[in-house]
Amino acid sequence: MSWISKHIREGLRGLEPYQPGKPIEEVQRELGLDSVMKLASNEYPEGAFAEVQEALREEISRTHRYPDAGWHELLDAVVEVYPISRGEILFGNGANEILELVVHLLCGPGDEVVFAHPSFPIYGLLARSHFDGGRPVPLDTDLVHDLDSMAEAVNDRTRVVFLCNPNNPTGTYFTESELVDFMEKVPSDLLVVLDEAYAEFVTADDYPDYFELRARYPNLVSVRSFSKIYSLASLRIGYCLGSEEFISWMQRVRQPFNVNRLAQRAASVAIRRQDLVAERRKTNRRRMIELKAGMEALGCRVVPSQTNFYLVFAPGGSEALFDGLLRAGVIVRPLRGFGVSGSAFRVNVGRDDENAAFLSALRDVLAAVTS
Repeated sequence: MSWISKHIREGLRGLEPYQPGKPIEEVQRELGLDSVMKLASNEYPEGAFAEVQEALREEISRTHRYPDAGWHELLDAVVEVYPISRGEILFGNGANEILELVVHLLCGPGDEVVFAHPSFPIYGLLARSHFDGGRPVPLDTDLVHDLDSMAEAVNDRTRVVFLCNPNNPTGTYFTESELVDFMEKVPSDLLVVLDEAYAEFVTADDYPDYFELRARYPNLVSVRSFSKIYSLASLRIGYCLGSEEFISWMQRVRQPFNVNRLAQRAASVAIRRQDLVAERRKTNRRRMIELKAGMEALGCRVVPSQTNFYLVFAPGGSEALFDGLLRAGVIVRPLRGFGVSGSAFRVNVGRDDENAAFLSALRDVLAAVTS
């Protein structure tokens, strides 16, 4: 055992790091490809809004200055858009930082967090790395959160429940009435975190409205992201909406200057353009419908989704599918890291030309691996 290994906490010894999707540059370098489509990381296929890009160009000249530690301009923008006060908002270096702050604030040795499985792997990783107390609850047979079973999994050691809605990697969602039923079953002093990174893509009428529920359930918080529909993934900025008391405690454990200047400026411009968000939502839904039809025509089972991605079960069950798509210049996300085996993969929609090219590549690769 090495000098450092013997000092590592016992519960961390088998911990595996989070595996992100392969970057385009790595695949090009490994396979000698000139053109690669990345449909693995649920990014929006077009760049940031034009005025956001212009704001970033202006902000570049001020990178020698520390960012605003209090996010004042960004707070002004959010309260213009949402019915919430400045004291009920906290920003983070991506939504991931906020999720970690929640666990850091509330959980210690002997405590537990409850989350669905398969779902965003960070929940289990945080539980394991902080206090070894994760309690995963399997999705139901429709690959939706089993909220009844999750409520039953709560005990006197549970401090946090993470609900990813819509869920990553399945794209499925639970309704407002189902969430209300869950909230009535769990203790009122148990923090329930709605991870709503994909909320802006949702078109379902019965999706939970956090702003309607927040007054009724002070223990309910929402975590959201600028990485998806706003196209700011590389700038790493997310935010949390919750009661003033909860946010005040989160403020005490966050790092100073946790959101950089470029991210703050870009997000403050982007969030004000809800008209463009609505346009992207409409375009995304059209592309999702077309992509689903194309994959089903090739014999794939495609799980219904309210996001910008699909969970897909390809015919044949061969993991050679992923290698074949890579060699065709298409990056999708195998789901072994999410606990889903076989040829299941996650694919996000691209531009119209990218979706057509992906379907063509998938047709060819499926013919090769199932013949």
